[in-house]
Amino acid sequence: MTTAILAFSRGDILEAFYAQPAGALFCSAAVLSAFFALLVAVLPLGLTYVGRSLAQVKARYIVLIVIVVVAAGWAVTLARALAMR
Repeated sequence: MTTAILAFSRGDILEAFYAQPAGALFCSAAVLSAFFALLVAVLPLGLTYVGRSLAQVKARYIVLIVIVVVAAGWAVTLARALAMR
């Protein structure tokens, strides 16, 4: 994931997704989270909407999504490595 994060920080988004899809997805989620945090800070009206939306999301679903994304990212990387043999 380090290679994907470094590529993403340089602006090479496609290279980041090629290196490790899970790392690039996490970087994309971090950028979106930062954008929404800025939006909530600037527009206090958005805070009630975000609070209601987060209240509906269960923590176990978030954990499950993270596990699936990481497993899928590693599966893609392993499949790519086996295909190069």
